[in-house]
Amino acid sequence: MSHPDLAYAWLPDHQLHVTHTLAHVDHTIDQTIRLIHTYSEQGPLTLGEVAEGDRSHMVVKAIAPLPAAIPRLVADALTQLRAALEHTLYAEVEFLLGRPLTREEAPRIEVPATATERDFDQWLRGRRRADIPPLVAGQPLVERLRLLQPFQQTDVDDHPLRVLAMHTNLAKHRMPALAATRVGAVYPDTPDQSVEVAIAPDPGAGRSIALTQGSVLATVPRGERIFLNVFPTVALQRPHTDAWVVAAAELGALEKWVRTAAIPILVTGAADVPNLPPQLDITTGHDDARQALLGAGTIPAADRATVRISAAVSRASLVDLLAPLPDSPGRDALHAWIASLDDSKVLERMHRLAGGQVVALVGILAEAHQFAVDHRFDNPSTAGGH
Repeated sequence: MSHPDLAYAWLPDHQLHVTHTLAHVDHTIDQTIRLIHTYSEQGPLTLGEVAEGDRSHMVVKAIAPLPAAIPRLVADALTQLRAALEHTLYAEVEFLLGRPLTREEAPRIEVPATATERDFDQWLRGRRRADIPPLVAGQPLVERLRLLQPFQQTDVDDHPLRVLAMHTNLAKHRMPALAATRVGAVYPDTPDQSVEVAIAPDPGAGRSIALTQGSVLATVPRGERIFLNVFPTVALQRPHTDAWVVAAAELGALEKWVRTAAIPILVTGAADVPNLPPQLDITTGHDDARQALLGAGTIPAADRATVRISAAVSRASLVDLLAPLPDSPGRDALHAWIASLDDSKVLERMHRLAGGQVVALVGILAEAHQFAVDHRFDNPSTAGGH
């Protein structure tokens, strides 16, 4: 039993186990996204040109094989997310019963994902679940399960529990997650009406196109030199709709729903409680598991990945912005100074520069100069952009 003066008091002691599963999920998602980024940074697409009349097509000549670890890590993370729900329900039933479930009762405990309220009621009546008091219709735990069901929203197929159930059914019984390299956007450096692209940027849409050898990504006037940006992405296919979604986004959305909505609702009946931290270190044992939560990181793996990517882009941008200035300490010093900053500090400096205030630019240049002096870079005041 938990007490109101304890950390995350809404989570009772018999449910502390779920924080360890969520930590394992976070670590697995972090591994997955890092591997995806490494694959993407290596340039998975080999591109070429094919002329046709007065137009020239940019085509895919080859696609680097996707590491086999990626779909398997995805499947591991999704399966553990579903396990977090199942284990929470099981523990709650046993707690409410005040005794362990029998061998006959245990297989009846599962988290359904029903498309209609009628289906949910049929599930409730099946397999003698009514013989288990907490699963009798009208009981609080049953109503909490009802709140989590896909039929609670209009688009049933897009409900997180439906998506999670379909992914894990595939991964457990048929094959690892269906993952593939696709393209999320193609666009020229500067707007150009003469350029036709296979897929235009559409922030937040998560769209992508399939790739095969010979796929046309863009068409431009023949003989013109136009710089094009191509953004490959690793995507997952949802088994029940065949829709392709960005893998990192899918993992992040499902992890967030389980951790911040599904678990709280199963335990308390509502989601308006302090969010459980995802970054609990479970590589060592803890004498006080609840106290350990106070030292856990609160930023989930998908969000940390976004910060890493933004910071990586910002590091290069900072050098390009500052190096040409007359008072620049030079590229070598700038690279070293920026490398000494963690991601949050890099993003903070880019944010200040984005404000367009001269005082911010002067202050950041002064910081870079001081670093150059402290670390004995040659002639920091005269190096300029060389």
